[in-house]
Amino acid sequence: MSGWLRDLAGVFVVMDDTKTDEKPTPAPTPPQTPSFSGKTTASTPINTPVTAPPASSDFVDDLRNRFRKILEEKNQPGFDFYEFSLMLLRTSTNPSVEHFKTAYEGAKLLNPNCNQQFLLESANFYKSELQKAFEATVSAGEQKKSALNAEKDKEQKQLNNEVANIEQQLSKLKQQIADLEKAQSEKLTALNGIEGKFNDKFVEIEQKIQATVTAKEGVANEIALIESGIKQYISS
Repeated sequence: MSGWLRDLAGVFVVMDDTKTDEKPTPAPTPPQTPSFSGKTTASTPINTPVTAPPASSDFVDDLRNRFRKILEEKNQPGFDFYEFSLMLLRTSTNPSVEHFKTAYEGAKLLNPNCNQQFLLESANFYKSELQKAFEATVSAGEQKKSALNAEKDKEQKQLNNEVANIEQQLSKLKQQIADLEKAQSEKLTALNGIEGKFNDKFVEIEQKIQATVTAKEGVANEIALIESGIKQYISS
């Protein structure tokens, strides 16, 4: 993995070291069902979708700047769409027809071969590089989420098996009911708390995936704005 992809993927890798003070919402108490001894036992919790609030604007801005840095590193030799974009955005974040015309006149001085087709073709290169970086970043987040799901499922399966085994022992060994139900209670407590244990991690991953999408769209919109202006205001 190249350096810029590693940097972007790092927003997911380091998430365990950047906890906030926010407390996860406690998992709801599962419904109760009768057990052999007349007491109640919790049913197995199911995976619930994680709804993450939007990430902070600072985090989105940081991702947007990372995407811009990638485009800077991918800048091709000579004057092309990238330099043309810089010329425009330095004068206005919402360039007008006059901005486009002035920038185009300057572009032709720097690159006599510069025309609408040339600028749009080079814009396609940068859009492709942006998409690659975006997909790599989201993929890193999805892989982290899949690994976390696998860890949760493994622990949940183990706890379910232990609970089932304890229930079988209770039905056969009435004399050991007291000791077995103590162990059962401990395992059920862990099982009932499985959602709360993992929820904050899922929320953080989802925040970062959403932030990545927002950041990518911000940069893509900048490119689309310039492309639109080129098509409208620069003749081929």
